[in-house]
Amino acid sequence: MISIPDSSTPVQDGHLPTRTFGPPVSVVVGTLVVGFVFVVVLEFLVIISFVGQRLWRDPALMHDLVFTLPLILWGLVAAMVTVACLRVLTSWLHLDAEGFELRSLFRRTRPVRWDEVGLVIAARDIDRGATPAEMLDAPETAYDGVYVMDPDDRRLLAVSSRFFGPRAQEMALHRAREAGVRIEHIDAITPAELRRQAPQAMSFVDRHPNLLLAVLLLFYIGHNLLTFIVWGL
Repeated sequence: MISIPDSSTPVQDGHLPTRTFGPPVSVVVGTLVVGFVFVVVLEFLVIISFVGQRLWRDPALMHDLVFTLPLILWGLVAAMVTVACLRVLTSWLHLDAEGFELRSLFRRTRPVRWDEVGLVIAARDIDRGATPAEMLDAPETAYDGVYVMDPDDRRLLAVSSRFFGPRAQEMALHRAREAGVRIEHIDAITPAELRRQAPQAMSFVDRHPNLLLAVLLLFYIGHNLLTFIVWGL
């Protein structure tokens, strides 16, 4: 891990990017594709079994729990994926001299002032190994993560270059520097090292993306097996 003091040249206000940031087109398209894959592609056996056999006519549907379970699980998957997609698609980040605010559907929103911030960690490269996030190339000028922490080392905001772009990170760092917040720059670090330094900077999913993928894979395998056993083809 290499940490260097914040010695960046202050950015003139006339050259600052807009202060409101939303997901770029690539994130919007990627979110819609991922949502389609999780709801339709990975649930294809459930859908063709239900539609192909016209199971809505079966008297056991909605009366027998085991017989209805594949449909219930598919409904839960569709609902959770819809909520997750809407959270991403409707998110926007507002940054100004007073503070910041992250808004989206299904998200608790609380404006935060810069005087409530204790530290900003700007990590250029977080080595997560071979993960889906590593396959999405970020611009060379971007940080892997900019984490805004409160005085008790709780995360207030994570500004990802993949979800908001490097210009949002530039604005966050400029506004924090302008407000006199301490900024720690890190050239390279592993998730384990970052967790020791700032335990709440990264979420559980950020620290263990491969574990999440494994759990999702097992769920979809189990759901399709259940569907085949209960409904057949």
